[in-house]
Amino acid sequence: MRPLTLDLDLLAAALDSRERGTHFLDLASGALRLLDPDDLSLEEREELEDPERYLPLPRLTQDDRLELREAFLHQLRHPHAQPLLRAALESRRPIRTFDYELELFPSVREAWQAFALSRLKEEVLVLLDEAGLEALPADGRMPLPDDVPEGIRRRLEKGQGH
Repeated sequence: MRPLTLDLDLLAAALDSRERGTHFLDLASGALRLLDPDDLSLEEREELEDPERYLPLPRLTQDDRLELREAFLHQLRHPHAQPLLRAALESRRPIRTFDYELELFPSVREAWQAFALSRLKEEVLVLLDEAGLEALPADGRMPLPDDVPEGIRRRLEKGQGH
């Protein structure tokens, strides 16, 4: 596995992006680039096709987006929001209606955003693993394991400038 410093939140957002173009992960720098291959020269397109340098990130399909919302509803325990959101997913424009109905329930909307981000990060980690990459935190700090005693944890975090 090749370590690479990455912003997982940014990569997760790229998976769910609806912007025109394709997101490419620059394997040299860890930067994310949004490019439209149709707007590039032949030389630039060939550079993007180099698997040693760029990894194109896929986007969620409409079905992926629906499945994500259905998974959220499966674990949601809110007596008013759940039936309304379930009906939204059965409507003519399910994603748009679901997102609109979420606005009625701010706490559920926050739970949805956290759930979606977590799932998208999992997808990013799978993609990176398949590409032989290991994500390092963008801030350069390695997370401490949960079993580190609290006193040691405080001293280590103090030394890192938290």
